[in-house]
Amino acid sequence: MTTPSAPDDAPLFDVDVLAPPTPVELLLALAGLYTRHNDRLDLLLFGRPPHPDPDACAASAHRLDRETFAAITAIRQQSLPAIEPVTDAVVRLKQLAHLTAGATRYLTAAQQVQPPRDAEHTRLDPRSGFARHVRLARELTALAPLTITDSAVHIAARLPTRARSTTTVPGMDAERRGALLDVARGHIAVTGHDGHQRVYPHNTAVDAEMLRHLEADGLLTCEPASAPPLFHGGPPRDRARLTALGTRALSTVIVFPHYLSRPAGSTAPMPAPAPGAPATARTRR
Repeated sequence: MTTPSAPDDAPLFDVDVLAPPTPVELLLALAGLYTRHNDRLDLLLFGRPPHPDPDACAASAHRLDRETFAAITAIRQQSLPAIEPVTDAVVRLKQLAHLTAGATRYLTAAQQVQPPRDAEHTRLDPRSGFARHVRLARELTALAPLTITDSAVHIAARLPTRARSTTTVPGMDAERRGALLDVARGHIAVTGHDGHQRVYPHNTAVDAEMLRHLEADGLLTCEPASAPPLFHGGPPRDRARLTALGTRALSTVIVFPHYLSRPAGSTAPMPAPAPGAPATARTRR
């Protein structure tokens, strides 16, 4: 007796196939790419030699231009309502893509007047044409991480359930969510000296202990010497960046607080209504 053969499309092994990233995850990852790009330009302008490769910076801007339009395409493939918060978010992303194209042109022009290779270990002259092109390119993408994360908040509130992430992390609370959101915005840099860390946040009260917990949970990593210095020619700082798990976890709680962990014995809050949704009328007794 022969054993029936398996269908041609049957998998040979049982493997876990990773789901494609959700639109919000794509946006958060894109914000991280812009933060890394901006950091490189800042190090090129203000950091100590050796500086980042100007050719790599131009290639990075060109890639970001493509990735931003790809994210817009992914968003438009969702069943999103044509309401002002969503349409405004998409318009801001389109504006960012065009600004990035302009930054690419400035960085391409900078390639034509960059200092000789044998001068890469000398401090960059801020009055040179090369520095001017780089500075203008940096200004065009300065607000990119903040623009993208704010757009992600508005888009996440209107995504259909099938397009949302449901990655939950034990211990996720409002403070950790705020810290991860500030990391996504490119707002947290770290310096270390004699085993002590000092955190430089923008808006959220994030301390070194909080960062250590988030890093231990695999939600973020501190990339050494990748952020600009506090002063011209100073030592570079470490940049806090989301990991893949941190990106998924933040995309889950970015506008849905009912995914946050609750203290034992507390009742589960109802999911927050999407912005602009009509309130449910109470039943009169």
